[in-house]
Amino acid sequence: MAKNSSEKKTGFWKKILSLFQSDQNSKGQDSEKRKKEPKSFLMEWVTASESWKKKLPTKQVNSGLVTETKKFRLTKTNDKLFRIEGEDYSIILVTDNHLYKNKDGKWAGVLFVDEGDLNQNLTKEIGKLDDFLNQFAIPKADLFLETDAPKDDWRVVLSWERFWQEQLLLQMSPNSMALVMLAIGEECKDFFVKIATERQKRLVRDELFYLNLGVSKQNNPHSKTKNLYGFGYALKEFGNKINLIQERREKEIEHGA
Repeated sequence: MAKNSSEKKTGFWKKILSLFQSDQNSKGQDSEKRKKEPKSFLMEWVTASESWKKKLPTKQVNSGLVTETKKFRLTKTNDKLFRIEGEDYSIILVTDNHLYKNKDGKWAGVLFVDEGDLNQNLTKEIGKLDDFLNQFAIPKADLFLETDAPKDDWRVVLSWERFWQEQLLLQMSPNSMALVMLAIGEECKDFFVKIATERQKRLVRDELFYLNLGVSKQNNPHSKTKNLYGFGYALKEFGNKINLIQERREKEIEHGA
């Protein structure tokens, strides 16, 4: 009889302990869940900007040494133009089309063109940069020229009417918009914050959150989501959308006139 009473007491305390542990585990899971929820747009932006600096050292140097180890050395000539040197090689790397102003005030840089198109256009007058870009159908917005660039770089959107600015944001995926802001910087982020709806801000905030976690299929269900290293594709998308909206806007203006 005493034995049965003892077993009942033991069982009772086991249940109490089990409930207590279950409650603690639940609290721990809730705490962990809260830790992985997006914070404010600004906080996610600051965190993503720091990650950008750490993971993309090539974007933190205007020119000169990027990194050097015992095995290799990477230097940057200008945006999108690098030289990498190893034990038995020295190679110039070009990451994309890019133009910049040189010391003489002329536009310099690197552009990828089809060699057939190059030969076909040699008989035409291409004395000006605009003539050249138009002849080879190279969208100026894709170049993301520097501050003293012609008005046709991405900043052309800053002079658009609000309707067309809103149309541009509607064309951009939240993931690409987050990467574009990180790649271009505060000026683009301020533009987005000024024009975007609250829903768009939440969506882009979530994308910044996913980027901060480290994009994977587990923490981001979108199969086409790009991580920080996919910013080049996002910039191309941005340039293409700018061109698209600019064409629509110009047609509307012509039609209205």
